[in-house]
Amino acid sequence: MAGRNKNAGPRDMVISLLVLIVPIALIYWFFTMDPEPEVERLDYGPVLSVAEEESPYPVLRPVNLPEDWVPVRVAWATDGEPWINNEPAEGNSWQLGFMAPNQIYVAVQQRDRAPVQFIGRVTRDGAASGESVTLAGRDWERWVSEDGRSRSLVWRDGELSAVVTGDTDFEQLEAFTATLAETG
Repeated sequence: MAGRNKNAGPRDMVISLLVLIVPIALIYWFFTMDPEPEVERLDYGPVLSVAEEESPYPVLRPVNLPEDWVPVRVAWATDGEPWINNEPAEGNSWQLGFMAPNQIYVAVQQRDRAPVQFIGRVTRDGAASGESVTLAGRDWERWVSEDGRSRSLVWRDGELSAVVTGDTDFEQLEAFTATLAETG
């Protein structure tokens, strides 16, 4: 059994503690680093071109949207083709989603059939707030999801409907919606 070293002093105790604490601190720092994931910018041009050719309605897409809005999702399907969930699309369906500068996903979706079901699904069973706003030449109704988390702007013309949605405030949705223009 080792005895006490009579020459050991407070300095030796501090050195021993540092030998233990420094590697533990480095290991802790390394494993708790949470680097911001890089959002991959998507080129939605090819899918937009197909949608413009095949769509019976004018497709909405942003014009002059600031560079810090990153396109991250695009989808187009004609009626009956596989949609995002691999189920047949209920009507001609368009979706274009962006990651906003504040890391909130905002999307515009359009469909030309079953507007009640489509709007209910996209707004997360939302309800109209009774307020509306005119943007990009259209009158949009403000909707709020059932749980209050999501906001949506809804436009309807017969069977054709468009929804701009995100887990954000109406100010950000309206700024995005104001950039929308028709194609085709």
